[in-house]
Amino acid sequence: MAKRWIWVAAVVAGLVSAGVALGRPAQFRLTDLSVYLGAVDGLAQGSSLYDFTRGAAPFTYPPFAAVVFAPLTWAPTLVVQVAWTVATLGTVAALATLVMHDRRTGIPALAALVTRHRTTGSAALETSRQTTESAALEMSHRTTGSAAPEMSHRPTGIAGAVGVAALVLVVSAPVSSNLKYGQVSLFLVALVVADLLVLRRTGWNGVLIGIAAAVKLTPLIFVPLLWFSGRKRAAVTAAVTFAGCGLAGALALPGDSWRFWAGEIFHVSRLGYITGVGNQSLNGALMRLDVPDHARSVLVLAIGGGIAAAGLVRGVRLARENHWLGAAVVVGAASVVLSPVSWTHHQVWLVAAALLPVAGPAWVRLGWPVTVLALMVLPVTALEPLSESRLLLAILVAALIPVHDGTRSRPREKALLYEETRR
Repeated sequence: MAKRWIWVAAVVAGLVSAGVALGRPAQFRLTDLSVYLGAVDGLAQGSSLYDFTRGAAPFTYPPFAAVVFAPLTWAPTLVVQVAWTVATLGTVAALATLVMHDRRTGIPALAALVTRHRTTGSAALETSRQTTESAALEMSHRTTGSAAPEMSHRPTGIAGAVGVAALVLVVSAPVSSNLKYGQVSLFLVALVVADLLVLRRTGWNGVLIGIAAAVKLTPLIFVPLLWFSGRKRAAVTAAVTFAGCGLAGALALPGDSWRFWAGEIFHVSRLGYITGVGNQSLNGALMRLDVPDHARSVLVLAIGGGIAAAGLVRGVRLARENHWLGAAVVVGAASVVLSPVSWTHHQVWLVAAALLPVAGPAWVRLGWPVTVLALMVLPVTALEPLSESRLLLAILVAALIPVHDGTRSRPREKALLYEETRR
């Protein structure tokens, strides 16, 4: 019964969010998608992608992104908006499925929260402890090759687990922002996660990361994760795919390609009101503190670079233990810190952090998802005076919070896992 109600809640929340997004007046409906379509439409009149604005919002992506968006201009705008919204909700379901099928997700803690009506007080904490230990034992069995209990033995089963993840995602501010503005960010996160979790054991590993980075540069941070975790072929594949997509953009739009790579890429001020609290990057926080430009650049490189390096080190360790979801979330959080601009729709990685198992006593394991969800569901403007709370959360996820690898493997077994990641 609980599983059914979880799915009902997720579907209703998704439909409400979609209805709100599509029900806005035409001039305010999916405005970022309107920028993508308008900039591509302008090419037919001889305009540059980077001269187009709609409501002071410019086109800021590499030319390859325009190549990807071009087919969308062949259909009526309302049809594209509806299809984009449906695709966004479909991506939420796909991402939830990918995350919850990963064998080291933190669903026991979340399941305990969702089904807490079954137990109260200390009994609830004990249930969470037992289910978390069962999950760890399951993984120990899997890594040693012995029989393991099925996920359906957990409180809500795999279907309920996916429902919990879908509900968490769809009520979060980042997914709501993707729906409201018609943003591409959620699709790029899904491409990265699919690459790391699904394509990892195939010759296509790295392709989706390369494509995602060619649309928006931020996913390039996952290339060193692949390289240093032993997936050097995948790292090269990602880099070659990125370069190939960039070449395709240059062949299709040579003038705009030169303009972007020679200048527009460095014009951060084109990205909007980046001094506002909506920009939760380190750069945005320093701008709000009125740090001079030169000093701010130095601090972003020093502090942000250090946090990104710590995130990569932690991500590589998790990847070598075959915990690729944890590695993706940790490195994704580092990208939120280091990027010059991190709008709400960029912060899907922080929502996924609520689904990770963390080391510590029961109150930490239960308190972690509650804290993350509180920060990621409420609008950032509602978090005053903690206006930098999501930046602090990103720093915690990237560099500090002890992500559990979900196994109790002995050193020899961990070595076997590392060899598996290299294949």
